[in-house]
Amino acid sequence: MDLTGHIPYSNMHLSDIKVLIERGENDTIEFKQTVPSPDKIAREICALANTRGGIIFVGVSDHGELVGIRDYFEEEFWIRQGAEELCMPAVQVRFEVIEVKKRDILLVHVAESERKPVFLKQKKKRIAFIRQHEENVVASPERLRLMAMETRDTEITFEYGPKEQRLFQYLREYGEISADGFAKIAGISATMASRTLAALVKTGTLSVFFREKQEYFCFTVSDNKEPQTVSGT
Repeated sequence: MDLTGHIPYSNMHLSDIKVLIERGENDTIEFKQTVPSPDKIAREICALANTRGGIIFVGVSDHGELVGIRDYFEEEFWIRQGAEELCMPAVQVRFEVIEVKKRDILLVHVAESERKPVFLKQKKKRIAFIRQHEENVVASPERLRLMAMETRDTEITFEYGPKEQRLFQYLREYGEISADGFAKIAGISATMASRTLAALVKTGTLSVFFREKQEYFCFTVSDNKEPQTVSGT
């Protein structure tokens, strides 16, 4: 673990920092009054790295109050431990400091990973998180497949068959469907449903969205209908 012992001051003006903070937490911004533990901060890092990257503001309360921290050395140690030892693969982070009323606000820049999905080490199994608005949610099997496809630039080849016909017919009538719902109406396994939906999202045929922490699939808006031919698996 590479501890710098010195973190540079940010080139961002305090007023610009305040504007970002006033907007509140979202899919790229997270507030932490302190770093509670390497395990907990690793979850934030994992989620940001699997989404679009972002900034963790340490020394900022959940309500956006600039409370600051007295000493950033322990925070830096735990954050690096979370990013480098608890995330697989390790996630790149960069630190900056801005002084507020004789206290420091630590800015942790989390890079979007080029090797998705990033998993969080657990005692029993690996788990991946993604950012959904201001929350970290567990990545679904479909999302994991999509991230892996994007990382490897996988070429999709599949046959347009009965299960896709049932899916498109359902979407024409109801507009959206979950992975479990697709498995049920098509009479296929959850694994096959997940694989098919991920492939259709990858080809641009379907889009995925969240509602109440549940992922749903619908026709891509530009299409709004099933394709005449689909190549891929």
